[in-house]
Amino acid sequence: MLVSNCKAVQRAEITVRKQAIATRRVLKYLGVMIDDRLNFNSQVEYACEKEAKARIMPNNYGPSSSKRRLLASVSSSILKFGGSAWIEALKAKQNQKKLSRLLI
Repeated sequence: MLVSNCKAVQRAEITVRKQAIATRRVLKYLGVMIDDRLNFNSQVEYACEKEAKARIMPNNYGPSSSKRRLLASVSSSILKFGGSAWIEALKAKQNQKKLSRLLI
């Protein structure tokens, strides 16, 4: 991953023993998504996707209330994990909107 604040996306490819390794725009490290601009927009999207998957549970014939509470606490932990690293991403209005939709 190349980190840059240039507007154009920078790409590089390194060849090691005839194996090509290309740069990526996003890297997952210790459960936190780090993107090439270090603005953590990808972390917000990742957390929202995981939260949305955890919330899809039917009320009728679904899990019991204790299981639903457990899944709710897990999804809350997903949103909070690494928050000190990606808290700056919440300054962007688009990220605030994405996260506020989950909390409703």
